Amino acid sequence: MEKDEEWNKQTDITIATIRSAAKRDSAMRILAFLNNNSESRTIQEISDALEMDWGTAKHNLLKLMNAGFVELVPDKMDARCKYYRIANKEAVERAIEYWEDRQRKLKKQEEENKHKPKVEYEKPTEVEEIE
Repeated sequence: MEKDEEWNKQTDITIATIRSAAKRDSAMRILAFLNNNSESRTIQEISDALEMDWGTAKHNLLKLMNAGFVELVPDKMDARCKYYRIANKEAVERAIEYWEDRQRKLKKQEEENKHKPKVEYEKPTEVEEIE
């Protein structure tokens, strides 16, 4: 708990926000991509690199901006062109850590479920009434 309490004092992005973002796979793929690339990227570059629909990328980027993970940066040469980059690297790395942990847990659970036999329930048969 000390680590979480210390984290809340350091940043304006709360642990709850980080954990919530870690549950959205598309948003986390975007954060991981931006975190691995030091350059700012446009929506088109992000959607092409991740083979994601442009609208999905834009929706997730707006959510990430509102949460404080990503910031919008205008191009110095052409103000019409907008780039997205990581705004809070520590929070992004923490979110990616939660996401990867969640992916491992889901994969482990899926593997466990594969080995368990499926239980099929039989419908109860109607009992004939004896006169």
